[in-house]
Amino acid sequence: MAKPELNLLSCAFSEFTKASDSLMTYYHSLETQIRQLKEQVEEKNNQLEKARKYLHTILDSLPVGVVVLEKGPEPVFSNKNAKKLNGAGFIDSLKSSGETFGELKNRTGCFRWRREALNNGFEGREVVVFEDVTQMEKMKERLERDERLRAMGEMAARIAHEIKNPLGSMELFLSMLQQSKLRKVDRKYVDYILFGVKAIDRVINNILSYTRPKTLVLQEERLADLVNDTVQFMKVSIKSRDISTRVETFHERPFVFDPDLMKLVMMNLFANAMDAIDEKGCITIAIKEDRGYVVVSVCDDGVGMTEEVRKSLFNPFFTTKDKGLGLGLFIVYNIVKAHGGYIEVESQPNTGSMFLIYLPEKRI
Repeated sequence: MAKPELNLLSCAFSEFTKASDSLMTYYHSLETQIRQLKEQVEEKNNQLEKARKYLHTILDSLPVGVVVLEKGPEPVFSNKNAKKLNGAGFIDSLKSSGETFGELKNRTGCFRWRREALNNGFEGREVVVFEDVTQMEKMKERLERDERLRAMGEMAARIAHEIKNPLGSMELFLSMLQQSKLRKVDRKYVDYILFGVKAIDRVINNILSYTRPKTLVLQEERLADLVNDTVQFMKVSIKSRDISTRVETFHERPFVFDPDLMKLVMMNLFANAMDAIDEKGCITIAIKEDRGYVVVSVCDDGVGMTEEVRKSLFNPFFTTKDKGLGLGLFIVYNIVKAHGGYIEVESQPNTGSMFLIYLPEKRI
């Protein structure tokens, strides 16, 4: 091969080597950049995953239910509280509704909800936020009932006093008539009238005693013992009926309460449970602790009651029975209130009833 050709070939080889070296340099540089970009992408993905988990943790920690909806049948997202509150159970009913807020009640409780449409690239989706306000509604109902019963008690006491004054005068004049000379038949009529006046006076005195604040005689005892004794005593009344009883005790520590008045409470609630059961049934009494309160529940599987009846139960002189004055539960309410506690009722027609008495374990 001629020298010029060799020189040309050498130059070409040299240029090829330079190009190869340059290509390898660019390749390594590109490889480094790709690796760096991959690391950056992985870091960004990790940051996004952390942000997603952080957002979900925040949403799961909220005391409200959060659900994201779109056209499909299933929610796009439900936080932990939404699942716990069984939000999907009534979220479906909201899809066809044009309302943006409202309140829903079902057997599990009372819920308030609001929804907003999403935008910024998320059109077609909407977020529904709902809150379980069952305890708030129960507290509101207790406060309204306390105020109503206080006003009714004051009214009953005032009426009783107004009646008692002229009644005393009538009794005085009738007693004077008895001492005067009367025909036998007239004296008999006076005796009848005086008997009626004294009967009315006894009723008035009872009303006054029911409406006055209860004076407690406090002792430290085990409520479980009192409940068991009361159940054993009341069993005599149900021997002829097909009613079973069960006592479940989850709190046995002694605490301070009035045993005589609490026995009256338990007898009233037990008697009501018996009356609610037509033929065959069961009465369950449970004692447990709940956030500083000793809770006594009296549950029956009787006829239950409507919402209207439930809300009027503790009103004085309200009764659904053919006999009775309708003062039993009013007395129960006053006794529990005097202990610094409160009482709740859960019931629906044909599903039985449950009375829950909350007594503070420690008196302030």
